[in-house]
Amino acid sequence: MDNKVCLALLILVLISYVSLVDSKHDGYFRRLAGLRIRNNILTFSLFKETHCCLKCLQYGDCHSVNVHEKEGTCEINRFGPQDSGAITEVNRTWSLYYKSNAEDRELMLRATAGIEISVRDTWLGRVSPPPTQDTCIAMATGACSTHYRNPKVDLWNTLYISQVILELYRDGSRVMFMVFNGTGSDLESWVSSFRLMTSSWAMLSPSSNFIYFSLKGDQPCSRIFLIQQNYGGCPKDAGWFVVLDPTTSDCCLGQWSDLPNKPKFVYSTTDNVAIYQSGDVDYADVLAVFVKYSDH
Repeated sequence: MDNKVCLALLILVLISYVSLVDSKHDGYFRRLAGLRIRNNILTFSLFKETHCCLKCLQYGDCHSVNVHEKEGTCEINRFGPQDSGAITEVNRTWSLYYKSNAEDRELMLRATAGIEISVRDTWLGRVSPPPTQDTCIAMATGACSTHYRNPKVDLWNTLYISQVILELYRDGSRVMFMVFNGTGSDLESWVSSFRLMTSSWAMLSPSSNFIYFSLKGDQPCSRIFLIQQNYGGCPKDAGWFVVLDPTTSDCCLGQWSDLPNKPKFVYSTTDNVAIYQSGDVDYADVLAVFVKYSDH
């Protein structure tokens, strides 16, 4: 068998592993339209999607490719979209193709306590925090002085998200988690008692009593990600979790929510609801939001 025949057979084998996927995420490579990884290592011209994916398979350290269909540009990346070292941007003229054997979940938000930057406005894309340091990807506090927001948050409605996981960390250790059904959700609706699947609180369930269970929370009081059982006058306010976002005023002056150096991530340390103005709550250093994707 001559070299040309061998090459032809090799290409056929490779093509059997490569699928020019649509938004359903089928095939060996998955496609994210409108996303590009900036720190690429090689660039080729006059390439179509299939050729670019084939090029990726020829390089052992290639995890993804950027494709500009109109210009025929192919960029080889050593990072995938889930890798913490990836510098990503939303760019509608590009598509990102990445190997489907990716990490099980992806970090979408990593918020830092005490830095006086709104978590809600960061999550909704209303403010742009300062550039993130490497320490802003790890769950330990480190020297991070900002929030990390994954650019893919802007593509939320086009992603096939199956679960959303909210976690709190203190001194690098996880102290709270909640898992939500993310199917068909948007940037705010995934925080809902009806979507709650499981949590670290044994007594928290979709049938529990709430006056608030939402990301929007109690806006006049700048209380977001609020899971609240009751207001009974500030000393009796009781709930499971709240983010106290930076604000110029407070609804409980001199009481439990009137704290310096916000945001504050306040959570019940028991298996049940806690009165905030008690010894049954604590304060986390880091809030993280992860997503898991469905297979179709």
